[in-house]
Amino acid sequence: MDFVLYFSLLIIGFVFLIKGADFFVLSSSSMARKHNISPLIIGLTLVAFGTSLPELAVSFVASLTVQPGMTADIALGNVVGSNIVNITLILGLTALVKSVPVSPTMHKREFPYLILTTIVLVLFTYLFQIDYLIVWWEALILLILFIMYIYLMVTNKNQPLEESEIKIINQKKAVILLIVGILGVSIGGFMVTKGAEFIAVKVLVNSFSMTLSKATTLVGLSVVAIGTSLPEMVTSIVAAKKGENEIAFGNIVGSNIFNSLFIIGLSGMFSPLGVNNDVAIDTLLLIPITLFAVIFAISRHKVSRLEGVMLVCIYVIYLVYIILRALTIF
Repeated sequence: MDFVLYFSLLIIGFVFLIKGADFFVLSSSSMARKHNISPLIIGLTLVAFGTSLPELAVSFVASLTVQPGMTADIALGNVVGSNIVNITLILGLTALVKSVPVSPTMHKREFPYLILTTIVLVLFTYLFQIDYLIVWWEALILLILFIMYIYLMVTNKNQPLEESEIKIINQKKAVILLIVGILGVSIGGFMVTKGAEFIAVKVLVNSFSMTLSKATTLVGLSVVAIGTSLPEMVTSIVAAKKGENEIAFGNIVGSNIFNSLFIIGLSGMFSPLGVNNDVAIDTLLLIPITLFAVIFAISRHKVSRLEGVMLVCIYVIYLVYIILRALTIF
């Protein structure tokens, strides 16, 4: 009975997260555009931030829940897992729907930022291993890097969004949707965290004799990571179908940067986050995985369907690996 209850809590939480993020993007973009804020700023901040709200909600709630050795693994595992899901599964599925052309401007701007952010995350993860905690001053450095990224993007003249792509709605309705969206992701983040914790403890620990740390890390890297990445998946696939190439790929790149710098930084400012060996290893895997995706994009200025299949296969291999690792086979 408890399993059904908490599994339902997990699923309903995902629904709250996805719809809440959708309402947030719709309302905030409309309000910003109505006040003559440029489409560039809206696209680089609100849309990317909106699709990353589920990861933020889950990681932030997990960091505030005082259960040492458990929530920290979900908080960090969710971010690292989401980044891997974005760059392999979501980009791969998007390319399967339609080959994704890549603008040459991304070679000079988005890709260097993505690679740099991934390297910084890896370096910081291993620096954090000194005391096995991400403390406030380390998190502050990530937030400063995030602010620098936003500044550089906002001052860039290239605009990834056209004005016609932003739907303007009634101001009162926009405010209501904004409040509902924020409440949705907040409640959803709490529900997903609690559901994931229960599955980790009651199912994986008790039934498969996993350690608590390995169980929560596995749940964070897989179930929670995929669930919180659904907004990116929907956004990128829809954008690819419409031929909005910079949105299709740019959303994934922007979300990974948001996840690495802003979400970990903000969560770590409020509560020290533990770093276990599995998460540290997976952040290291992010470098070759990211380079694979970038090479695919640069080689022929697009990510083809064949390359999409390869990216999906990489994620399947990764998923099998983390499951076997959690079972202490590796």
